[in-house]
Amino acid sequence: MELFSRIENPASYKINEIVRLRPGAKAGLWCGLILPLAMISSCLKYQELVSRSYMLATVSAVVSSSYLFVKLYGTRPIMAHAILIAVATYGYLLAGFDLITVISWSSLLLIINMPSYILLCKLLERFPCSFSIGEAMLVVQGTGVFIFVTISNYLLNSSYLSTVFCQIFLFGTGIFLLGTYMIPQFQQLLPFTLLFLTITGTLTLPVLYLVLQKNPVIWFLMDFVFLKSTRVYLIIYWFACTLLALIIAWRFGSGSSVKLTVLRKYFHGVIIAVYLPGIFFDVELLFVASVIILAAFLLLETSRLYNLDYVAEVLNKNMTGFLDEKDQGSLILTHIYLLIGCSLPIWIFPLKSANNATDNLLLCSGIISLGVGDTAASIGGTLWGKTKLRGSSKSFEGTMCSIMAEILFVLALFYFGVFGVSPSLPWFSFIVSSIITSLVEACTSQVDNLILPLVMYIVFIV
Repeated sequence: MELFSRIENPASYKINEIVRLRPGAKAGLWCGLILPLAMISSCLKYQELVSRSYMLATVSAVVSSSYLFVKLYGTRPIMAHAILIAVATYGYLLAGFDLITVISWSSLLLIINMPSYILLCKLLERFPCSFSIGEAMLVVQGTGVFIFVTISNYLLNSSYLSTVFCQIFLFGTGIFLLGTYMIPQFQQLLPFTLLFLTITGTLTLPVLYLVLQKNPVIWFLMDFVFLKSTRVYLIIYWFACTLLALIIAWRFGSGSSVKLTVLRKYFHGVIIAVYLPGIFFDVELLFVASVIILAAFLLLETSRLYNLDYVAEVLNKNMTGFLDEKDQGSLILTHIYLLIGCSLPIWIFPLKSANNATDNLLLCSGIISLGVGDTAASIGGTLWGKTKLRGSSKSFEGTMCSIMAEILFVLALFYFGVFGVSPSLPWFSFIVSSIITSLVEACTSQVDNLILPLVMYIVFIV
């Protein structure tokens, strides 16, 4: 526990002197390593199947992490940029690219990552008490990798149409949010709405039309949603789950006597109900749907943050009952982190779909660690927790509940044939990943929803 505490809160960084971190959270700089480690692990496991675009994205994640760490530890700017170029060049050479390609992609990486430290500082300064340093690093890294992948996929023309659709859609949403942040006049309901319609109509939809060579709305409905009957059934099922979740949020979100732990963990159960059929029946549809919902969540949180007429009042009223000690800043991110955490194993998985039961189990890292493990740890700790782990507020009983629940959940899936007929599963790797993930959940002060899925993904794939 003491070693983990030192890793979480090193004494040599300087940014903590000028920003207010999330109350109760340590620096958590180790979180800045888990995204590149997850992508490197994917490249090593699927090295014969990984695309050039994914290799580039992995180098981008490594460069972003290296640059932020160098800047955080106070290295001079010219040295930080030199290290950035060196890491990028070395990464591309290892990936087997020629020198001209290395120079071109390294230049692009330099342009994208140079503002990343400024973005990190702005994020911590503009939204005090909303992030630890590690959480903010992970958000900045994810943003940088997303921008780089969007550009690289366009230049290489090497991605699936559904992925391109998601990237352009989310990129347009990001430009809109950036516009509202930079120009305060758009932080009112009517200008906010007009800017959204303008960017959608003049940027997002035209770019989608150029890429898809078809009306994007028609493509989405006819060539994607209605392409398979199972997609229609899944969407109807997801709509029913969403409606039920909204009813619960409206009924218990404000002034409820229902215990907060039970109320919040209910949504973890909804996540299992939504994600599990998507992973096993149509992971491509789940990929697209999760990106669309992420964009919707970002728009709604921005509306609440700007206190837009009508919208903010409804959101604040119905979200009050779901806040916990990690939502003390100006941003409410728990639900967004839950969506991102469950989706990350799907987003960073290097193949279009799972090839076997092991791949499917890997894609389930998010729902197992959060929907099952985190829920069991919370409820078990509340009901039976007596023995506190050293240096932690979490209990030994809660941690054991998490481990046992995750193992029993996968055993149930295996028993009922969800993984197929006579599947071969790496039980030892899964049990080890379950134990380590549950211990991290018990020891860390970082947001579980954001980090646990990546921890389980890394340990399981290794």
